[in-house]
Amino acid sequence: MDTGDPTSDANVAVNAASAMNQSRQGLAKALLGVFAAVGVLNVIANALGNELMATTTKPLLLPLLAAFSIAAAGISQPAMKLLVAAQFFAWLGDLALMFTTPAIFLAGMGAFLVMQIGYIVGFFRLGARDGFARRRWVLFAFPAFWVVANAALLTSLGPLIIPIAIYSAALVTMAMTSVAIGTRAGIGGTLFMISDLMIGVTIAFGTFPGSPPLIMATYLVGQGLIATAWINRVRRRVAD
Repeated sequence: MDTGDPTSDANVAVNAASAMNQSRQGLAKALLGVFAAVGVLNVIANALGNELMATTTKPLLLPLLAAFSIAAAGISQPAMKLLVAAQFFAWLGDLALMFTTPAIFLAGMGAFLVMQIGYIVGFFRLGARDGFARRRWVLFAFPAFWVVANAALLTSLGPLIIPIAIYSAALVTMAMTSVAIGTRAGIGGTLFMISDLMIGVTIAFGTFPGSPPLIMATYLVGQGLIATAWINRVRRRVAD
């Protein structure tokens, strides 16, 4: 005959779940720290012109961020699946942009376009529609920015005019919806937009002093802020 105490068994299960969650959060913090450290190395490598270090560290960055995302919030929620999928396409874009051939560059832009669409869909699922009601100014400021930026670069982009116009529309929409989600996500999305704007400037007019490290620093901080804001929003929704 079973003489076990159901209350005791329940307490054991709760304690085990709590310990597992703490362990997973510890792993998430460690992975985020490694992502930050590798990101700093990559930015330093770009600042010093160390191509070997830059090309060695860049392919590690988005896999580390995706691993952090999974460790922090799992993969069971649809929003988390979308986040990790978007990060995967960002990784493909990172790899493609390590090459200079036009066809591979366009493939990389296409991968980042898929990522932008994933972020936009995710931000709407996480409440961007309600956020626009509180921050209506973004509905005017960001489209205006897109018009001005494209007008400034238009005559110097050559055959990339149409692809960049399409991609930048998705980029600005992503940044706009990120601001609707909240401050952290908004800063992240805006930094990402600034990073890609600098890439556009280098395509149109050539590199400028400090452009390689500035592009990577704003990109990586932007990606990190988007991921952490996204995860926090998912956690709050699960808790509710």
